[in-house]
Amino acid sequence: MVIDANARGRGRRFSTLDVIGVGPRLIVSLLKSYGLYADLMPYEVFVRDPSIAKEFDVLAISYMVSDVVAVKKAIEIWRKLNRDGIVVLGGPGTLDTDTLTELDFDLAFKGESELTLDNIFSRYRSLYDVLHGVREQEIQPGLVVKLSGRRLIDGGIGCWVPRELINRVMPDVDSVTKYPFYWASRVYVEVVRGCSNFYRPVLAAGASCLGCNICRSGNLSSRIRCPIGIPPGCGYCSVPAIHGPARSREMDSIVGEVKALIKAGVTRVVLSAPDFLDYGRDFLVDDLLTDPCNPKPNVDAIDRLLHSLTSITEVAEGSATISIENVKPCLVTEEVAEILGRYLKDSVVYIGVESCSDRLLKSIGRPSMYSESLKAIELLSKYGLRPYVYLMHGLPSECDEDIKSTLACIDIFRSLGVEKIVLYRFTPLPYTAFSSSPRPEPAVSNPIKAILYRSVTNFNRDRKYGLLNRVIDVVIAARYRDPRYLVSYPLKHGPVVLIRASKNFIGTIAAIRVTGVKSDRLVYGELIYVKKRLKPRQHIQ
Repeated sequence: MVIDANARGRGRRFSTLDVIGVGPRLIVSLLKSYGLYADLMPYEVFVRDPSIAKEFDVLAISYMVSDVVAVKKAIEIWRKLNRDGIVVLGGPGTLDTDTLTELDFDLAFKGESELTLDNIFSRYRSLYDVLHGVREQEIQPGLVVKLSGRRLIDGGIGCWVPRELINRVMPDVDSVTKYPFYWASRVYVEVVRGCSNFYRPVLAAGASCLGCNICRSGNLSSRIRCPIGIPPGCGYCSVPAIHGPARSREMDSIVGEVKALIKAGVTRVVLSAPDFLDYGRDFLVDDLLTDPCNPKPNVDAIDRLLHSLTSITEVAEGSATISIENVKPCLVTEEVAEILGRYLKDSVVYIGVESCSDRLLKSIGRPSMYSESLKAIELLSKYGLRPYVYLMHGLPSECDEDIKSTLACIDIFRSLGVEKIVLYRFTPLPYTAFSSSPRPEPAVSNPIKAILYRSVTNFNRDRKYGLLNRVIDVVIAARYRDPRYLVSYPLKHGPVVLIRASKNFIGTIAAIRVTGVKSDRLVYGELIYVKKRLKPRQHIQ
């Protein structure tokens, strides 16, 4: 039984309720490929009815560092249900060794799992045999075994998976139907594994850049390792260290998965990648793709992929949508923006700006400077896309002048057509350059950051007023906590829309008119007419 506990925090998900990630679905497929019987359940379904796990003898939990409390609860339930069963952990949460020592588990996977699983099943008949047969001196990369007490045998991060192995299995499709209102959720489909940004921050824990410039101008393979051990990528992000350089998935595999998901009832597909514009760039180099900005995007590969996906019948007729998520500003050219606009017009695209201070951006290892971000926003808006911007506060070496520089950009974002700003607080993560940096205070605790927080909140609320009287297509998902309303999600992403209507409309695609603004995240809408009644595989409540 694979449990998706990602973003469940202390046992409940408070945001991004409509997200279904790719990781747990991939694990189910990998386990099945070795002849195991595997099934997937969202955390809340398992906790509500643990009896569904009685037929299983292994509980595998995928989680993030912030989900430790929820994971403890799931393990306690499992131990009461099945005293002889074993617990396997995976996902980003296993990167934090301190929290691993707190959890009652047997095996854990760190990093990418494909090669680790291959090694296990070439030597052992089952996961039980691993527990009895592993020797500390033979522990393989990517595997952690917990002995009695708090002692761990830790093999470290798993090996990066070669491109051909990424394409070996397709993430399980039927698993999506286990999630509440999966028909209205954003289902993520992996198109790129890893990240091309192998620049380093100028400052890192216990190290200061030598200025050798290998990570920015050396040959591509030499950028993998820093002479003084600074982890690659933006100082707050572990993706390059854990998942390696960008590797693209084969187009036929992606298209096949998307078609199967749509056939299963999915209406909103997100092409998942640390940067969608890395797709196919690895085909253009004879080495590892460790340069975030050169070569320029593989426009032919992007064009072929988007053409194939948007030609799927349901997508072409408007009852399902394809969207992308993140792009690096330095890769956004006029040609790229035109292609994205041609296939994904009116879709949201996220741009990591983080700060409007070039000094800070270089300090933290960002590949794009402020002016490049503005140019990218301008081009994407020009071709009919809806830019969302990421900002971050509390970064190491940040000063008040950096925050003031970002504050001065809010009105510029508005003039360039930015629809939403997402403001994050920096969080130190394992295997990053800033892993030992202190977690900063909340924005509201600092006078200048509090102004930034209020400015972003007001910006997002004001942009919602710009939606008033607009007619958009939504998928109606579930009842809201106020039972007079239903929760719906725009087909092409956007704010949650609350509709006052009968629950009989759950499971439909409908045209609605935006009638009011509830908050910087929620709007009200009125139902105009139903465009399509879906046929979910589960009972709608």
